[in-house]
Amino acid sequence: MVSKKIGASRWRLVALLLFINAAILALVWLSLDSSYRQYVDRAAATSRNTNRLVSQSIAGDIDLVDMALRAVVEEAERLRGARESLDSRSLDPFLTRLQARLPMADGLRLTDRDGITIAGSGGVAPGISISDRDYFRRLREDAKSGLVISAPVLGRISGKWVLIFARRLTLADGGFGGVAYAAVTIEWFERKFNDLEVGPKGTVVMRGDASRNFDLLARFPHAGFVGQTTVSDTFRARITANPQGGTYEASAGADNIHRTFSYRPIADYPLITLVGMATEDYLGEWRHEAIKVGALAAAFILVTTLGGLGMLRAWRDLENRTEELGRSNADLEQFAYVASHDLQTPLRNIAGYAQLLARRYKGRLDSDADEFIDYIVGGAKHMAAMIPDLLDYARVSTSPPELGPVDLNRVLDAVLARLGPDIKAVEAQIKAATLPVILGEERQAESLLQNLIENALTYRNPDHAPHIEVDAQTDDDGFWRITVRDDGIGIEPSYFDKIFIIFQRLEPMKFPGGTGIGLALCRRIVDRFGGTIWVESEPGRGASFFFTLRAASAVTT
Repeated sequence: MVSKKIGASRWRLVALLLFINAAILALVWLSLDSSYRQYVDRAAATSRNTNRLVSQSIAGDIDLVDMALRAVVEEAERLRGARESLDSRSLDPFLTRLQARLPMADGLRLTDRDGITIAGSGGVAPGISISDRDYFRRLREDAKSGLVISAPVLGRISGKWVLIFARRLTLADGGFGGVAYAAVTIEWFERKFNDLEVGPKGTVVMRGDASRNFDLLARFPHAGFVGQTTVSDTFRARITANPQGGTYEASAGADNIHRTFSYRPIADYPLITLVGMATEDYLGEWRHEAIKVGALAAAFILVTTLGGLGMLRAWRDLENRTEELGRSNADLEQFAYVASHDLQTPLRNIAGYAQLLARRYKGRLDSDADEFIDYIVGGAKHMAAMIPDLLDYARVSTSPPELGPVDLNRVLDAVLARLGPDIKAVEAQIKAATLPVILGEERQAESLLQNLIENALTYRNPDHAPHIEVDAQTDDDGFWRITVRDDGIGIEPSYFDKIFIIFQRLEPMKFPGGTGIGLALCRRIVDRFGGTIWVESEPGRGASFFFTLRAASAVTT
């Protein structure tokens, strides 16, 4: 009989060890998954911000070029007056001075109605014609055309790949008088892209928009040929759905590197820019972090497994003992039962054994072993604190809510009594208005207020005793809005949403001991009650947590 009980306890221990190790692996996975998402979100934000900068810079360059072309058109029309022809020699110095103010332009030039270049900055060779160029024909045929941006062309004067920016010259009678145009080299744009911080394998691209069939204009690093219109199906679908800008992930066809891309139009011009952050670049640091966390988890699992094997060997010895060891067997049986229902006990055992290793073998092994044992002890203690919070967090959603009238005044009194020693220790002053009767569950309401007040006590301003206010205001839709306001260290706006995510903590090194579950639990409880919770704060000026709960009087019977 005793042997059967010991055998059952042995399997319970195996199951418990498997459960603990699975829990550790689950916690590691949750932590790494949360960290992974943060890196991905950061890369997307960097891509969007970088794209905004390069788009604005290019738009500024084009604006300057367009202003110069307008000036050329006005000067040419002024000099021409009512005459059929124009003295190009009087325009060459003007174009030269104007082009000197445009570092992006390779030259400013003017043609007659037949497309023959008649004037240019620095002078031009006679007889060069652009009448066959698409942008020239468009300006000649459309009297209402504004600034025209060409496809990439090989310049006949410079011999370089360029984009042509051109405007129409109109005669006094409204007829076509020629074209003023500026050439900007593709190299100019690629040099601008080279100065951006997009990582070793990042990329910056400028293309035409859908009206130009997304023709490639410039790319860094250089890949593909200018003018090609092949784009990924993902990009085409995204820009069709949202032409004003967006973010997506895809592998670039030019080099097959997976990146997080951000795209946006360049002002009102038929151009778009794309900035891609390579996954391999921005996840490098995360991979190092994952290796460290995985090593610690493996060490923890190794210690628990060795401890479990030791206990199993001890229980196998007990099977050969006589009936006079029944009391010891019964104690072990009871211990196994308790261990299977209370995760805190094996964690304390693990921490105890690890501390014993530290006392006996500190300095006899190497420094890495001492550090690993310290990690194991700290991890066991931290998990012992996390388990009750995790159970509370999970319990909120494991059963359907049984809502009823709850007097928040009575709830707050119970919370303040429970936190009395902590409040006294920091000399906190708590001011509470008369609170309403809401629809909820009393135990969960206590957990909600306790977590918010504990949060205010933890993240207090170190320069003075904390002041905490609890207030309530009614809304017209049958809800109460409850406010818990403090004068602590405050929260950066970028963290407003993240603090309600499980395991997210502010300054964990400065404020140790927390589990990162409290505010996530608060959101779960408020959601369970059918309300919403949010925070308003500024760094150094405290935080105000707001949540809405339905008034008990709003429930019809």
